[in-house]
Amino acid sequence: MRWFRLMAALILLCMIALVVQVSLAKEEPAELQGEPVKIQDIVQNTAAFEGKNIVIEGKMETECPAGCWFIVNDGSASLYIDILPSNFVIPQKAGSKVKVYGEVVTKDNDPMMIGKIVEINGELYR
Repeated sequence: MRWFRLMAALILLCMIALVVQVSLAKEEPAELQGEPVKIQDIVQNTAAFEGKNIVIEGKMETECPAGCWFIVNDGSASLYIDILPSNFVIPQKAGSKVKVYGEVVTKDNDPMMIGKIVEINGELYR
């Protein structure tokens, strides 16, 4: 009987932990809550953003077939986002609304972003 109560308590604790984990996963991370920067501002003044972590949002224009990079257009310009250095990939979602938190870097004299957190249609990837 004591063993049964212990197992029931353990199952209850596991279920509570699962509910807490699911509810926390739905909350937008603090990093994504910053004011989005216009991509045109990044393109026109890359030096001001170099090495800074920022948020951008827009539409995913193109995506790598493996899900390791994509291009975002916010209506003002487009920006290449590389997520492979952050050790995650995303599913095929070209055409979707996307929000990205990451570091602006320059590669071959062009601005780009190392994506650290990606939100696609409300789903989080990191």
